[in-house]
Amino acid sequence: MKEQWAKELYVRGEKQADHPDIFEINRLAFGREDEGILINDIRKTRSYEFGFSLVAIKEDKILGHALFSKGFITHRGRRFKCLVLGPIAVLPEHQRQGIGKALINEGLERAKEVGFGAVVVVGDPVYYSQFGFKPAITMKLRTSMKIPDENFMAKEISRNALRGIIGTVMFPREFLALAEADKKREEEKAKLEEKAKPEENAKLEDNTKPETENAATGIEQGVEGIQPAELTNAEQETKTNVSAEDNTSVNDPTEVNDIKNINDSGDEISGSDKPAENNTVM
Repeated sequence: MKEQWAKELYVRGEKQADHPDIFEINRLAFGREDEGILINDIRKTRSYEFGFSLVAIKEDKILGHALFSKGFITHRGRRFKCLVLGPIAVLPEHQRQGIGKALINEGLERAKEVGFGAVVVVGDPVYYSQFGFKPAITMKLRTSMKIPDENFMAKEISRNALRGIIGTVMFPREFLALAEADKKREEEKAKLEEKAKPEENAKLEDNTKPETENAATGIEQGVEGIQPAELTNAEQETKTNVSAEDNTSVNDPTEVNDIKNINDSGDEISGSDKPAENNTVM
């Protein structure tokens, strides 16, 4: 029976021995170390709420993690406690298996038991709406962080917990540092993209050259590729009867020079034909 229970997914609060695994799960899920560093930093502050850094385990292996940290809602000089949900991370090979949902539901249940009035989150409105989260702006809540209204959501844990409160949600300062890092990263990315535009335009211009060059080369090949067909007896007789005037026209040096010029031009263009090089970010 114990073995069967161990195979089932369950959620518990983190232990100190879990910290390396939690960091690695976030690194793999987000493709960077920022979220893992954020969690480590919050553990050292008063924003860390014991029992609200949760891990999902199956067969003695940690598959996911969710952090609920303390925040505040300021209203007329007073501060009301709330929880900030995030980051949430699940190992990539175990995503879309309900692990994130189990972590969130457990955290919301614990928040209700402890007596927190509300939880706020920044994320996908379609996903978080299934847990009862709504746009925070509809609850007259705002934040100093530059977050789109549709991605900034809140949920009342106890009924009417936010009634009459018109205030600003104060995230732990570690979130502000992460937001600044993201902003700086986006600015650097934009600069690189702007810098790459002239190079891309130059490549596009280079890519148009081979068409013209190939056309000229085709003319050259067409001239050089003409092979004399075998003549019939009648045609040979006709050729022997060509007048001196006709022979002068065929062997006219001006006409021969014209063909030579085409070939020279084709060689010059073909020699400059170079293949364009193809160069290839939460």
